[in-house]
Amino acid sequence: MTIHEELLSRRTSGILLPVSSMKTERDWGVGDLSSLCEWVSFLSGLGTKIVQILPLQETAPGQNCPYSALSAFAIDPVYIDVTSVREVALSPAASQTVQQMQGEIAAWRQAARAPFGPVKKAKLQVLWQAYRYFLETDIAQSSGQAKAFEGYCSANQHWLQSYSIFRTLKDFYHWQTWLDWPQPLRDFQPQAVQEFAAKYHEYVQFFSYVQWQADLQLRAARSAAQAAGVYLFGDIPFSTNLDCAEAWSERENFHLDLSIGAPPDQFSAKGQSWGLPAYNWDYLRAHNYDLWRRKIRRAVELYDIFRLDHLVGFFRTYVFAKGSDTGYFDVQDEQAQIDRGYNFLRMVLDAAGGALPVGEDLGLIPNYMRRMLVDLKIPGYKVLRWEREDNGYYREPRNYPVVSLATTSTHDTETLRGWWETENQWERAHIWEMISAQKTNGNVPFDLEVQRTILRRVLTSASALTMFSWQDIIGTLDRINTPGTTGEENWTYRSAYTPQQAEEVYHAQLDMYSQLLRECGRG
Repeated sequence: MTIHEELLSRRTSGILLPVSSMKTERDWGVGDLSSLCEWVSFLSGLGTKIVQILPLQETAPGQNCPYSALSAFAIDPVYIDVTSVREVALSPAASQTVQQMQGEIAAWRQAARAPFGPVKKAKLQVLWQAYRYFLETDIAQSSGQAKAFEGYCSANQHWLQSYSIFRTLKDFYHWQTWLDWPQPLRDFQPQAVQEFAAKYHEYVQFFSYVQWQADLQLRAARSAAQAAGVYLFGDIPFSTNLDCAEAWSERENFHLDLSIGAPPDQFSAKGQSWGLPAYNWDYLRAHNYDLWRRKIRRAVELYDIFRLDHLVGFFRTYVFAKGSDTGYFDVQDEQAQIDRGYNFLRMVLDAAGGALPVGEDLGLIPNYMRRMLVDLKIPGYKVLRWEREDNGYYREPRNYPVVSLATTSTHDTETLRGWWETENQWERAHIWEMISAQKTNGNVPFDLEVQRTILRRVLTSASALTMFSWQDIIGTLDRINTPGTTGEENWTYRSAYTPQQAEEVYHAQLDMYSQLLRECGRG
């Protein structure tokens, strides 16, 4: 039985927590891949069977949003536990640098928000010294480690070489956009790119080394999760930044003069232009969706479940022409939308090879898309607060389709508590009646019993999968992102406590969650 079949034939529950939020005693102020191992062990002890993380793709300096990445494939170095890297321990220079940073590391650990910028800069400094040691010893002697590195580079050649050259060029040109590089490099002329890569081979290879270390640690985390009986749930962003490795080196897959976004909704009256390049669907289709097949294969190597971000965009993408604030759908005809989405999702299932895709189908979604997800056995989302019948009444969770993922919030919404405490009193009375079968005037303060009742209602839904954010389990207000805004609080949420501390501080909430899993048959 494949993972896909297994998860849809049983009742499972999981917890969403970004890796960067996973505080431990050893991290440097940003949760890392060793933190992921520790939190997976802790969460599995509560009875959860799935741990969902946000995308791990590398972002540019000053950019914390993981859905606007430098590469569709590369892992951000900030997630590497440098103290677990073999060469860091063996390199006197790297070890000395880590010792000299202890004061800064202690300060980063005390930060209320994840300090991505300084932590990434420090880790790259240490990794460079570790890499120099690797060059002088393993590479020079063609050791077993050197051969393992060569094997990794060969297996990932389809993205790693162009990414590593791109990443070197970004440093070389002080993070200037590739659109402003000298014309031969800007246009990805093979001779110019090869000459640069040969001249700066040592630097290009460094970024491949960094990706190798990240890959080793993420694979170790997945193995630890499997040993604990936990499925790791990853995320594939819909697109990448315009200033990314693939837009530079594989630009035929994109319409670089178009930006994708979202139509008008509750977050934006005019819609949102995300500044991400639109896909060239004619090219993708003519080339058997090669870029996306590679992205999915990469996800399946690392995760058991993967989330397809902005699923409606595969059917019809809302795009903005350069310089315009008025958007439009790139496909107008409904049957053409259905055909494009169906062909894409069939490809996804083929490339997934038995792993489970989950479609992010929130927002203004055509009915045909949700019907297709059920037919293809791809779970979509059922967010309690947004599910309503045609008559306006809240939908009974026991009527959700089995092929779905039920939840109380997402990384783009208020937490469960935040929503409950800001919802108007009439709406709260309305949904509380559905949840508890009690008529009230809506004056229902959020407490442990209200939280228990809401979580139980979702856990008893018909959905095969249920997911809750860590904040919805512990009952806090801390949100991950506020759409349509920019600021230091977006994407930098960090747990206030390590797993050991959380067990004490949130004992009542965690015990309640574990009991509910057992009572509802999801433990």
